[in-house]
Amino acid sequence: MTGMDNHQVGMGTLVESTTDEMRKFPAYSMAWEDDQETIATLLSDAGYQTYVTGKWGIGEVGGNLPNRFGFDRSFVMDATGGGNYDAKPYLPGSHSVEWFEDGRPVTLPEDWYSSRSLVDKMIEYIDQGDSEEPFYAFLALQALHMPIQVSAEYTDRYNGVFDAGWDVMRQQRLERVKSLGLVPDTTTLAPQPESHRAWDDLTPKERKVSAREMQVNAGMMENADYHIGRLINYLETQGLLENTIIMIASDNGPESAMTSFEGPLNIALDAVKIIERFDTSYENLGEPRSLTAIGPEWASVSATPFDLYKFYASEGGLRVPLVVAGPGIADSGVEQAPVHVADITPTLLDAANVDYDPAAFYGRSVLPMLAGETDMTRDGDDTFAFEVSGNAALYRGQWKITRNAPPMGDSQWRLYDLSVDPGETTDLAGQNPELFESMLAEYQAYSETVGAIELGPDDNALKVVNQKLVNNMLHKYWPHATGFVLAVLLALFLLFKLVRGLSRRAGA
Repeated sequence: MTGMDNHQVGMGTLVESTTDEMRKFPAYSMAWEDDQETIATLLSDAGYQTYVTGKWGIGEVGGNLPNRFGFDRSFVMDATGGGNYDAKPYLPGSHSVEWFEDGRPVTLPEDWYSSRSLVDKMIEYIDQGDSEEPFYAFLALQALHMPIQVSAEYTDRYNGVFDAGWDVMRQQRLERVKSLGLVPDTTTLAPQPESHRAWDDLTPKERKVSAREMQVNAGMMENADYHIGRLINYLETQGLLENTIIMIASDNGPESAMTSFEGPLNIALDAVKIIERFDTSYENLGEPRSLTAIGPEWASVSATPFDLYKFYASEGGLRVPLVVAGPGIADSGVEQAPVHVADITPTLLDAANVDYDPAAFYGRSVLPMLAGETDMTRDGDDTFAFEVSGNAALYRGQWKITRNAPPMGDSQWRLYDLSVDPGETTDLAGQNPELFESMLAEYQAYSETVGAIELGPDDNALKVVNQKLVNNMLHKYWPHATGFVLAVLLALFLLFKLVRGLSRRAGA
């Protein structure tokens, strides 16, 4: 939205993983001032109509709504995730999912499905606009964010596709991406984390459920693709397509969340499912009231050939597809030139012939590469970096240093040559000490410039998230827990009375 590094605009991490101590630093304020510029404000100033529908999620709920930052029309779910058929929260302890239209709270209609309805709303906004004036439209689909939901019409199309399991399919996908030329032939897979389950260790029932969960995931993606196609067809019928640049980007890696665990935690989660009236049966996976997720093992398959997945600074959590088409964009197929998410704003401003100061952004325009004028977006010595909750990376040409925090990482920096090892399997820091130290120094300079704070070795964003979840659950479900305890005590008291009565009769 801003062309800036997330810390530079007060969004140093997810709002769910911030602590009171972190909020004292500007990079973690989770709040935007009214004069915060976005791509929407800049394009509005240039005469564009601006629209957004879908998942917003910048800071606290209601704190930074898009109508304050250049969007003429907006229909957004703010600062959280929710169901695809209704505004039902999926996080235990959450009370509601908040939707806003043009800054005002709204309720969802009964006939709601996220991908279809968000595209419908976007078409409505464009249709109601001035057809003689240009527009910028940001469609932020919920697919494929948890909960994974789509009708059986789509899920059933993938019957049998995932029955081989994640271990086999991870190897198959490695060979597939090599054959397509998406990665070099030298690419190998990183070992799976110890916490990942082996497919062969699952019971037949567990395999059946897990395969079905991935079917829902695939069906939801196909459904989203269909509705994106509807939007493109609408633009074509209105005579707008030939003058429209379309960008499609993915979330930052596949989501590894789980909906079942072992031991007491699963008992508590099952109780929450009952209280919230979730239907997690096999037959209902993907349907209304379901709570479906693919888990870390399938997420690893979806990220293949890269290591790990969403939230981490490995390639599995940073490198995602970007598809661009439209006037002035070369039909060049797959390009390997790196694009930072912050590059999108200056690139689109450049494409729209809107004057701007390149030095005002962390990102840079990559329009020359998209136009086919060059096959590069950055010189070999240029660097760019990322950091979220201790997960960090810095890129320089073919080289990358990265650090992943627990639970999947150990907070140690490593050096990889992505030109031969995009799977990040061979740490070359020991063989290239000068390069390694130089890149570490560049990361430190970046960190100080943007205001990223260093977390301690025991700090863990997921711990913060989980603690907040527990607190929310205690706050929301204590009446249920109290009622359960009282019911148990009453049952024990009645049982005691019954046993004592029977004993007296026997004694008599």
